[in-house]
Formats: sequence, C-alpha cells, structure tokens
Amino acid sequence: MTAPIGKVFISHSSINKPFVDRLVADLASREIPAWYDKFDLRIGDSVPGGINAGLAEAKYFLIVLSQAALTSRWVTEELNAALMSQVAMSGTFILPVLVEDCDIPPLLKHRRYADFRTNYDQGFRELLGVWGKDREASIVAGGKPLYPWPNARDKLSEAIYLHSTRFDKFFRMDWDLSETADKTINHIIDVLKLPWHKEVPELGMKWSFSYSLIFDGKAISLSRSLSEAGVSPGNVLMIGINGTYEDVWECELKNMWDGSKMYEMGSALRHEAELKEQIRKRGRLNRDRLREFANDCFSHV
Repeated sequence: MTAPIGKVFISHSSINKPFVDRLVADLASREIPAWYDKFDLRIGDSVPGGINAGLAEAKYFLIVLSQAALTSRWVTEELNAALMSQVAMSGTFILPVLVEDCDIPPLLKHRRYADFRTNYDQGFRELLGVWGKDREASIVAGGKPLYPWPNARDKLSEAIYLHSTRFDKFFRMDWDLSETADKTINHIIDVLKLPWHKEVPELGMKWSFSYSLIFDGKAISLSRSLSEAGVSPGNVLMIGINGTYEDVWECELKNMWDGSKMYEMGSALRHEAELKEQIRKRGRLNRDRLREFANDCFSHV
C-alpha cells in the first residue's frame, strides 16, 4: 500500500522565485504535487480566487520565510488562512521553510522549520522527512487521510500520530513524549472537546465515556510517560474510547410502580403509555444501533 502526498501550496515572495522554481521542480521529480502561482494562475484569472482555490485543495501549506516574505501582504493573508484551516481541522499542515535569516512570525516560532540557509540539499532532505513519516503513519492506519492537530499554540516537541475508530480521524500531534498518558489524554479531550458524559433526550439515553491510549496493542498506564511506554517520534497511537449507556425511558418505566413514588392513577397510566410508545418508536437497541448512537456523540470531531 502506498499513501500519496497531498498537494503542497507554496506561499512566497516574488523575490524568492528562483528558489521556489528549484523547489517545485525537485518536488515534482518525487511525484509531490505543488500549487505554484507561476504555473497555476493564468492570464485573466482572479488572483484572490485562484489563491483561495489553491489553499482549499492543498493538504500542506509551505511558507518560504525570508525578509521579503515577512513584508508581503499576500504571504501574510495566505498564512492567516492556513492557520484558520488548521484550527478548523480541515487538514492543512503548515511547513515553514527558512531561506535566509529573518524574524520568524510569532505564530510560527514554535514550529520546526526546514533550514535551507546554508545547504539546499540538507534542507530538502529535512522537508522530505516530514512527508516520509506522514506516509508511513498513514499506511499503519490503513491509508486514512491525515489531519493536523488543531491546537496551533502548543510548543512543538515530537510528532506522534493518533487514530480513533470511534470518530474515524487520524491526527498528527506535536507532543512532549515525557508527559504521562493521563496528561496526554486530558489534552486530547480538551482540544477535541471529547465528552465525558452525553445526554440524548430525544432517544431517552445517557452516555458515559472513558478514554485510554493504546500503543502496540496495549493500553498505556495512566501514570506512565509515553517514552517509558516505548513511544518514539513517528509512532501511531490509538485513542481507546469505551462507552456505557443508561436507558432512561426503560429505567423510568421499570421504576414507575415500585412503590417509591406516588402517582395520580390517570396521569400515571398516560405517562406509562407515552413511555412505551417512545420506546416502540425508538426501536430495539441492539449492538449495532448502540455503536451508531455512541459514534454520533463524536460527530463534531
């Protein structure tokens, strides 16, 4: 199985076009597609429209950092659009490329960059290494499309990959591997807004969830660090999610006549009939339906 690399949007100042010409040619020789205004914008095309279309279809946003780029309005606007795309989990990875000494923008300072300042070939190897790891991890996850971690504020440490069959997303996350599994799980829950509890009143259900990190087929102890569990940069971890549910309508129906509550007979009988009708309309809660309902609790991810 091979995992193709998504299109790379090249954001740059026109002053750096000789560098970009060489870079795009080298990417093409390795079957890595690039969006480059020199080739993808035709005479008569709308420049903003073409750029927006290029950004929308790109999987990677490569920004060429130079003094000229930092004063370019187009580069600034393209970067802002890419950052918003990452936060929205739409799948845009940001790859800084440094071609000369300059003041790196604050929103990019925490990210590793490919350094082309003194040696082009070395910088290009660093860049290819990113895609190599992404490709390998995607193959481990069965060829799933890869998404960037949406919290762009985190300080970059080491890249690991996270996969969940519950919400069927595959993320690359930058994280300190010396952190415990417990802290890592809490971070994942906080960033992805995963629920601990979820009420589904229209179905008469309450769900409770617990989480774990699974590596090499085994759950990592909550108090153990990822590195102690043998996790290395580039490894793929599974997010384990277990759910238990309470059938509120069945419980209420079962407890109606246990003697702990006082009812007016007529209203009680009507309520009993209503509960039975709601349960009938909802249908039987077999394993497949319960799995579907539980997965719906994560549809926002």
